Amino acid sequence: MSGLEQVKRAIAGALEKAGIAARLAFEPGWAKGYSGPVVAVGLRRGESRGGALSSYLGQQEDPETRDCREVYGMRMELTLSLDIYCPAGEGASGCEGALEKMHQVLLEGLPSGLRPAELKWEETGWDEDTAMFLLPVSLACGAYFTAAASEDGLLLTDFILKGVVTK
Repeated sequence: MSGLEQVKRAIAGALEKAGIAARLAFEPGWAKGYSGPVVAVGLRRGESRGGALSSYLGQQEDPETRDCREVYGMRMELTLSLDIYCPAGEGASGCEGALEKMHQVLLEGLPSGLRPAELKWEETGWDEDTAMFLLPVSLACGAYFTAAASEDGLLLTDFILKGVVTK
């Protein structure tokens, strides 16, 4: 899974965990009818910082095998779209209520590899395409990833968003 995909899924997961409906923007069915507010998590713009080989972080020992592996890091600067859609029955105030809840999640409930820098939003309006109210929201954040070199030191394993538990 790409770094961007990991970030979008981590944010959507944190929102869902807090009881806020969240979908990845533009996935099939993302704009179907909802009975309450839903956040569409997407990308507005992004930038990758530092190549993997120039971002050496050190060595990490495997607690089971006692083998040491070199660890590398990667940083992405992202501006994500966290647009809030709300059915007509909820009104524009439904979008604003969801924004308040979402703001709290972004302050407290994200993996350690995501560092929010700035949250911006605009005026709520009517979206003809979805027949819902829309509150455009943007989150600027840094995303930090780590990867370990293979045992022979030649290949990097997939970069994983810092603070995300993997199996």
